[in-house]
Amino acid sequence: MANIVKTESGIDLLQRFSVRPKLIGLQVEVFGEDGPLPGDVIEINEKDTNLKTILLTQWIIKCILPATWKGVQIGGLEVGVVFLSTDHHFSSLNLVTLLERKLKRTLRQCQQLLPSSGLTMMKEITKDSLRRLSLYESFCKTELLFNFCSTKTFILSHSQSSVVIVDSLSAYYWEDRLSASTIQSLEKYCQSLLQCLIEKLKQTNITIIYTVQQFLREVHERERSDAPLFIYSLSIENQPQSVIHVENRRTASKFSKKIESFKGDLLLK
Repeated sequence: MANIVKTESGIDLLQRFSVRPKLIGLQVEVFGEDGPLPGDVIEINEKDTNLKTILLTQWIIKCILPATWKGVQIGGLEVGVVFLSTDHHFSSLNLVTLLERKLKRTLRQCQQLLPSSGLTMMKEITKDSLRRLSLYESFCKTELLFNFCSTKTFILSHSQSSVVIVDSLSAYYWEDRLSASTIQSLEKYCQSLLQCLIEKLKQTNITIIYTVQQFLREVHERERSDAPLFIYSLSIENQPQSVIHVENRRTASKFSKKIESFKGDLLLK
């Protein structure tokens, strides 16, 4: 039997030993005090709501804001985010509006700041934060796969980037299904795309967050599918109040949280 020799490039070696910023405190109600961990895969799906994009925007703001700024506690994670947009529900203008609103509330509590200096600081922090967000848009599966490659190149050269978000993996399902020679279930279609992205980003310790449209997925597809690739699965639905159901495969636990909106933020209780 021939011996199989695995080779590793210098870039792969550096990636294995590189330390990226962690996402500790991203959403304590879901991931606990120490999560999510580097390399975790998180699925978000929703039914009869439009909250997934709001939640993603809230997480992006938490990620890209600095922890402190000129001695003032801001409370961000100060990590880079790569956002791959396929259904184009994400709005950069809305993100800036919510980010500035959050900064105003934070800086208002700082007694030593004058109104004029607070406004200047808010502009500085906003500009600094947006440097940590990279947005890629695609309009078909081919472009999405190309952006997977671009994302890998970007991640390798930006050690401060810790999370890749895809919204959503199911965007081109029906378009591809009509042109395909064989019929593939939504579950297998999304798993195939996710596996491709994971393969591109292996050994980078990048946390991957992706969304799927729940109304396209049949219940029996999920039940009969192979072992899922995600660590966390978040399902958002109205019943009649907005609720998020969380599955944690690492601890084999499931729980639910009520969702409330307060000043543009989603609160989980």
